[in-house]
Order: sequence, then C-alpha cells, then structure tokens
Amino acid sequence: MIIGLEGFGSVWSLRLGSTLARTAFYNTTGITTDGKLRHRTRVFGQLRFNAVGGFNPDHIERNIGRVFEAGDLPETGARCLLLHHISNGPALPDYFLFAVTSDSTGGLDIERSGWKSDSVVLLSLSQFREQQEALLLMPAHSWIRGGLGRFVAEPCLDRPWRAFLLPN
Repeated sequence: MIIGLEGFGSVWSLRLGSTLARTAFYNTTGITTDGKLRHRTRVFGQLRFNAVGGFNPDHIERNIGRVFEAGDLPETGARCLLLHHISNGPALPDYFLFAVTSDSTGGLDIERSGWKSDSVVLLSLSQFREQQEALLLMPAHSWIRGGLGRFVAEPCLDRPWRAFLLPN
C-alpha cells in the first residue's frame, strides 16, 4: 500500500531499539486539555515509522508530502499502520493520510451513517467534549462530512502524490 503523508496526529512516542536503525517512532491523535496534551482515545490507532526506513524524526514537518510504502491495516483489533520506508520515487498513493481537527472540519459524527465515503479509513480519533482530532486514510476524491460541511481529498494536478482536503 502506498501512503501520501499530509499530516500527523499530535502525540509522538518512541521505542528505542538496540541500535539507532532499530528505533521505532509512533504517532497518534490527542487533545489539549488544561494545557496538557492527552490521548483521550475514542478510536485507537497509530502510525509506526522505523528509523531505518528514511523517516526523519529531527524535522517532522519535512516528512509531509513524502510517499511511504506501508503494510496492510489489520482487519480487527487496534490499528497500527507500519510505514516501512520512503518510496523510491514519486508514486501515486493508494491513500493520503490527513490529520483533521474539529476546528478545521467541525465535529465528525462517526456514529452516523454517511459521515464519510466508504473508502475512507478512520485510523485514530481522540475526543474531549467538542474537541476532536482524527487520523484518516483517504483515497483521491473521497470525502468526509464534519460539522462545517463536506471535505474532499483533491490531488494536486502538478504533483499527484500530494493532496489537499478541500471544502466541497
């Protein structure tokens, strides 16, 4: 599976390996409450990057816009998506990974049918009262519906490995 990275969740953790190359970095969603970043997990899932795969933990923002080769999502249980390594060249993603907040899309009513197109995968969701942060895997032209309207994953015409989540 090919994933185009367009955002990350707020929470980062790492597992040190016996060597630097064996270190793993994990990313998931979180909410700031009382000035502290907390998990507040409603749907648990996370991304995993291995240091050996080309992920740059020193400059997280430089990973945005990169394309990673990834494993498959597990069918049941907690969702942990391993992004093995950076793709060898620009590749058309199967999914774009977006991090969205209730400030940007409005609240996501995940209990209600029709809040997303069938092809969208909710990887992780944190929520506290009306605040939400979600990690979503979205194919090109798929959509979500939040409290602020409908948003579509639109690939860039000149760089099809990049996409924007645009109001529609």
